[in-house]
Amino acid sequence: MGASEPLPVAECDRAWQALRLAHDRIAQRLGTELVRECGLVGSEFDALLYLRTHAAKAVRIGGLQAAVSLSQPALSRLVARLEARGLLVRCGAERDHRAVILALTEAGSTLIERAIAIRARVVHEAIADKLSEEEQAALLRALARLGAEGARRAI
Repeated sequence: MGASEPLPVAECDRAWQALRLAHDRIAQRLGTELVRECGLVGSEFDALLYLRTHAAKAVRIGGLQAAVSLSQPALSRLVARLEARGLLVRCGAERDHRAVILALTEAGSTLIERAIAIRARVVHEAIADKLSEEEQAALLRALARLGAEGARRAI
């Protein structure tokens, strides 16, 4: 089938179901490992990862909503928990003293680096035994293209 020809509905449905189930299985295992090895739940991991990848920018609490799907009160509680654990700090913005900027602490940076390594290990273990190196490379290329498409639409 060419790129312009749509896949049959049944094939699309099977592909989506397989992708969803694989994601759910890996996410569950990752969640278990992150809690066991780092004491992080998924939303905490996502928040710390966002702060790590946006370290050069001034990140406000509202900016975390791009990474963590929580209500504003739940997000504020999450930030308070991470701050109480010494993983992030709140600072005043230079130009707007009413604004609160979030930043990782050294402990937060160390923990998120460890958590990223755990995520990489869990994902690798989930696919390495099931796909050849060639299939893994093809999957990575396909997912990168799909992710890039989503990033372009979000802009």
